[in-house]
Amino acid sequence: MIAAGDLVVAALSGGPDSTALLHALAQLRGKLRCRLRAAHVHHGIRGAEADADAKAAAAMARKVGVPFSQYRADVPRYADSRRLSVEAAGREVRYRLLESVANRFGANRIATAHTVNDQAETVLLNLLRGTGPRGLAGIPPIRGRIIRPMIGVTREAVEQYCESQQLSYRIDESNRDVAFTRNRIRHEVLPVLERIQPALVSNLSRLAEIMRAEDDLMSEQANNALRGVASQRPGEVGILLSLFGALAPALQRRVIRAAIAKVKGDELDIELERVEALLQLALGGRTGALVELPGGLRAERTYGEVVIAPAPSEKAVSTREWTLPVPGQVVLRELGLEITASRSRAKRPPPSPMAALLNAAKIEGPLLVRTRRRGDRLRPIGMRGTVKLQDFFVNAKVPRAQRDRVPLILSGNEIVWVVGYRVSEGFKVTERTRRSIRLEAKRLT
Repeated sequence: MIAAGDLVVAALSGGPDSTALLHALAQLRGKLRCRLRAAHVHHGIRGAEADADAKAAAAMARKVGVPFSQYRADVPRYADSRRLSVEAAGREVRYRLLESVANRFGANRIATAHTVNDQAETVLLNLLRGTGPRGLAGIPPIRGRIIRPMIGVTREAVEQYCESQQLSYRIDESNRDVAFTRNRIRHEVLPVLERIQPALVSNLSRLAEIMRAEDDLMSEQANNALRGVASQRPGEVGILLSLFGALAPALQRRVIRAAIAKVKGDELDIELERVEALLQLALGGRTGALVELPGGLRAERTYGEVVIAPAPSEKAVSTREWTLPVPGQVVLRELGLEITASRSRAKRPPPSPMAALLNAAKIEGPLLVRTRRRGDRLRPIGMRGTVKLQDFFVNAKVPRAQRDRVPLILSGNEIVWVVGYRVSEGFKVTERTRRSIRLEAKRLT
């Protein structure tokens, strides 16, 4: 989990688990030849109790000689804005802030204090909610730069460690509130099941290990299948229904999950209920039907596709123009894209729809970027005459809700590239082309 020279950000809530984690890492940093930094996230909940947690966390970091950062968030407001439970919102905010700390200080790793008990609770919780192999795989020991060094350690061992090292820690009384599902599982369900099977926690942990290995294999197969049945355009993925329908049902669900994650940027909160709803949309939905998805996304059944894309913003997309220097780049925050232009001598168009090659000799003046306007026309490669952009969008099966968000690259008044779709006939590269311009669109993260 940790290599020599790594900078590790340790999440420090002030409770027993994170206190033990920071103390143990501090004792081992010489042997591991790593550097440490502690980070505390104040969730804006529990008032004075949370303030006391923050002070305790800062004191612990001073005790072991580790730099300390504290960050405050308004989790209730975030939960309301995203229609999430306070638990889910707290998790999202916490990880985003930890990632921000890691980015700010150039950390290689983010260490959290999950124990084997947390693993067992997570597997059981996912099982009760209704889940597949991904949920039964529980908490991964390593996910990106996030590591869980104590994932094989029991909560009892953690408390014994704190006692033997004379470490003081805070107790979050909200963890005893059985109104929260996880707490009910911890305090009411698991004790009953352990009377039936004393090895329940270790058994659930072993189940997670087995399912994680199988899930990794299935995920690889799903990503390979996704490349074969999907078309990727700026900020969206279209699942081709004629190809998707031929996949095995188990793989169909996996492909749907992979497609959502491709647009969303992660697999958090992609629940089975949403996957099933999207599966039904793909296999039997009517054209124009919609399914709302996590992360502000939605799926729409169009002409032979199910398109997963950000839900249209309530605000109208700006009609202003951006100048794209060559070489250079332009950031279109309203569209969630960055477009770069570079000089090239290539004569073969890029294979990705997110990139294009233009004949530099045909470009007049600076390149401009904007979205569609009434009366726009273009001459797609292979056509003699021009077509209305509206008709082009219909023929290219671009969802109606996305058409105002497709960037257009222009030279003068002529459209030279409909980003993600087609280059204009008059600006294509041929074997006689001496100089070209390479354009590439990337989604902002």
